[in-house]
Amino acid sequence: MKKRILAIFLAVFAAVGMTACGGKEVETQEVDYDMTFENQTGIDVSKLEIRYAEDADWSEIALTDGEWKSSYQMPVSMAGQMPVAKDGWQVQMTFADGSSQKVWDGVEFADDVILTFALNEDMEPVVTNGVPAPVEDVRETEALTEDLSDVTEE
Repeated sequence: MKKRILAIFLAVFAAVGMTACGGKEVETQEVDYDMTFENQTGIDVSKLEIRYAEDADWSEIALTDGEWKSSYQMPVSMAGQMPVAKDGWQVQMTFADGSSQKVWDGVEFADDVILTFALNEDMEPVVTNGVPAPVEDVRETEALTEDLSDVTEE
């Protein structure tokens, strides 16, 4: 079973007067996301930040004990008026070993998803978006398997 650490990021942006660099007004939407971030980079993370566009400022996600261990999952909540990330969100990690900083582009936030952050063999960022199967579906699959096991050949 994967280990979980508790770190909750609650971001609430005011819709009125929200601007990006350059003074442009930013389109917003009401969100209520409960996601799970999973660190499969092989390296512990000392700083985690997100932003909705290249020209926007980074927003830091607070880490429990100041570090997000490799192979750990972390619940992340976002609620309120959030900027619309037209090309997906950017997620930036600073690694605890001081080796580097990496940015994942085009990350799609949504409710009830598991976002797995990893590095490929060239140390380039890769993210996968998995949706956990509802408990009812798992039970139906198990029941179907049990029913099929009773079938005999004639």
